[in-house]
Amino acid sequence: MAEAENNHSYKLLLIEDDDVDIMTFQRAIRKAELNHTLSVCKNANEALETVSNDSFDCIFLDYQLPGVDGLQLLMKMRDMNVRTPVAVMTSQGDEKIAVQMIKNGAFDYFTKAEINTDKISKVVITAIRLSDSERQREKAEREIIENNNRLNAILESTRNLIYAVDIKLNLISFNSSFKENIEHLLKTYGIVKSDINLNDLPITLDRKDKMIGNINRCLKGEQFQVLEQVSFSNSRVVDIPWYETTYNPIINSNGEVTGAAIYSQDVTENKKFEHELLQAKNDAIAAANAKSEFLSNMSHEIRTPMNAIIGLSELLLEEGFTGTTLENLKSIKYSADNLLVIINDILDFSKIEAGKITFESIDFDLRHRMNELKRTFDHRAHEKGLEFNVIVEPNVPPALKGDPYRLNQILFNLVGNALKFTSHGQVDVNVKIELQTNTHINLRFDVTDSGIGIPKDKQDKIFESFTQANTDTTRKYGGTGLGLAITKNLTQLQGGEISISSEVGKGTTFSVVIPYQIGEKQVVEDRDKQYAEEVQDLSKINILLVEDNLMNQFVAKQFFKKWNNEVAIANNGAEAIKILSERADIDLVLMDLQMPEMSGFQAAEIIRAEKSMVKNAAVPIIALSADAFLETRRKVLEAGMDDFVTKPFKPEELYQKIIKYTLGKATS
Repeated sequence: MAEAENNHSYKLLLIEDDDVDIMTFQRAIRKAELNHTLSVCKNANEALETVSNDSFDCIFLDYQLPGVDGLQLLMKMRDMNVRTPVAVMTSQGDEKIAVQMIKNGAFDYFTKAEINTDKISKVVITAIRLSDSERQREKAEREIIENNNRLNAILESTRNLIYAVDIKLNLISFNSSFKENIEHLLKTYGIVKSDINLNDLPITLDRKDKMIGNINRCLKGEQFQVLEQVSFSNSRVVDIPWYETTYNPIINSNGEVTGAAIYSQDVTENKKFEHELLQAKNDAIAAANAKSEFLSNMSHEIRTPMNAIIGLSELLLEEGFTGTTLENLKSIKYSADNLLVIINDILDFSKIEAGKITFESIDFDLRHRMNELKRTFDHRAHEKGLEFNVIVEPNVPPALKGDPYRLNQILFNLVGNALKFTSHGQVDVNVKIELQTNTHINLRFDVTDSGIGIPKDKQDKIFESFTQANTDTTRKYGGTGLGLAITKNLTQLQGGEISISSEVGKGTTFSVVIPYQIGEKQVVEDRDKQYAEEVQDLSKINILLVEDNLMNQFVAKQFFKKWNNEVAIANNGAEAIKILSERADIDLVLMDLQMPEMSGFQAAEIIRAEKSMVKNAAVPIIALSADAFLETRRKVLEAGMDDFVTKPFKPEELYQKIIKYTLGKATS
């Protein structure tokens, strides 16, 4: 980046209605080495009012806006004569829409998955250069009208083609480059003429029709640009150059169009660069899709056997074993849970990298969550001889609104680390108010341990991916080196902050501040207790499990036996369609997604088809899959399925969703 560009203060406008995408964009632009101010508009009316009252160096426009789409908004801005460079942001698969946007005046587009510091910086710098080019062109046009002598100097200073015609298409002015082309053309055909009309030029009929058609359009008062291949020759030319031609009506003092000024710039090299850039972008998108597909398959392949291991461990732990057998079972369950944490870390990190992480906004009971945190880690702390305390200050509101699951993930990560790196003393979690208004609150979570501590020169690096404080940490304590990187990203994506205070040999405190809304009602959250107290009886409903893995079939059958249900089994989607075509009494389908012969997606589409062959096309379908990616959840709903449960599944979650979709039948 040039020094002048570094020192320039850029005014940027983001037109986006999704809060998560706004935060992602803000985070990326903050990291860029750009001196800037950023304004944000969430709808078309707000955007139109903003651009009418202020000017910007670059506008980033989301196509999907409430009430009016991005194309309509772009056209309205152009009607208002807003010429600020506009870069379009689309979801994956919206490239056709983006092309429409570019045809209507946008200069670039990219997917939201590409929002990062490097991309935003490049788009802004390109926009600034486009703006500078546009301003220089407009200045040149003003000078053409104001001073004919200066016009001639400008015309002669460039190798681009510049000429003007009157309303009868007679050439009235041109620069040396255009003159050289015309003289060469006339000489080739032996034509001697002083006053040249464009209709007299000996060029191909097709080329002449296009040129005259564009000029006539300009003579009606329209200013526009055309990108085309131009050759002033009838001879066969292998590499015809590309020109970007600007048509400007010449208007007299009475406001009448008296001619047209045409400026053609050779952009052949730019077109080659653009083609290479587009190819690189397509390659990057293809690579991202391949990575996403690989991670999706990896998630499925690893989680499928994990589902069997964890499920069987839970079943055996309920059998009342004692002594060595019980301890061995606990060790198996503990190891499996740790492995699942590592898998989740890798997949979460990949989702954050791809910009596909999402956040809930639901009411939850903070103290219940803190009790769950205490209950989860009490046993591990006791095993290490540590004291574990969770303290919530009395003035903290009982009900909050936000994402309790991501809060769990952040605190579980920090408390897990604290226990891992502490061999004596205690680990404390303190929750208090950092800032509060009538509707919002910033909560501070301090996780303090008396462990090994972190050297000051390592404290910034521990939040980097795949990084730990010392080279022997992984060998001694384990872990992926992703936990704190994920924790930092999850905190910042919610508009929060994370900091560290540590001294070697004395312990560490991680402080996380996260903003929440204050809930309007008390939320009762104790699903495990509720699940334990319920009479778990599914004997009155007929369930079809579509699953190709024999071990997962076995595990599922064991759980359903506990719920007094003899679940029916289909080994793939094709078998499921056959069973549903013969039986009208199936009340619910549990559908795996990745199966041989026919996948769960294909089976669901056949079941939901307008002329479905099954007895009950409206049967509830719950996807039961080891693929935990958001894109997969979207595809599940698009295929017509009703809900999604991730493997390894929690028995209480699966049970509650079965009850939800079969409530009348299960309780009758």
